[in-house]
Amino acid sequence: MDNQTSEFLRDCMAGAVIKLLERYPLEKIQVKQICDVSGYHRASWFRAFRSKSEAVTYHMVRLWQQYSARHGVEVPDDFVIGQAEDFFQYNYAIRDTLRLIWRRGLMTELATSFTAVLVDPHHRDPNRAYQTSIYAFSLYGILREWIIRDFDRTPAEMASIIRQATARMV
Repeated sequence: MDNQTSEFLRDCMAGAVIKLLERYPLEKIQVKQICDVSGYHRASWFRAFRSKSEAVTYHMVRLWQQYSARHGVEVPDDFVIGQAEDFFQYNYAIRDTLRLIWRRGLMTELATSFTAVLVDPHHRDPNRAYQTSIYAFSLYGILREWIIRDFDRTPAEMASIIRQATARMV
């Protein structure tokens, strides 16, 4: 299977998991259901993912990759305050998916997607790796709170909160 086919297969199967989450908790979703919704065979599922949790994380990473490609947003190597509004615009755009993730208790999968996108586990400079982790998990914590509060602020207001909080940290 070539890389594009593999990515398309994973997109379809992960998308099927997300669709099924609208009706069932993750632990109740069966591989047969995923295959029925995605149109792929059981063997394809086991080639694509080790777990349903991994499929959720993959889906969240792909949503970011697709959004950032469409909007020309690059993942910074370190915290860039100016990109905070892009981050919140993106998350506001996918708020229904984030509400679903919250409702189904899958915030660990969301946090894992943050590390997959923002943290390079093989970074040679330990200080840089620690700084990137601060960035990723700070953003995750703020996003988690925003989800819990059902997106009660605009993306611009959330970016302002980031700017104010980081100004006090210096």
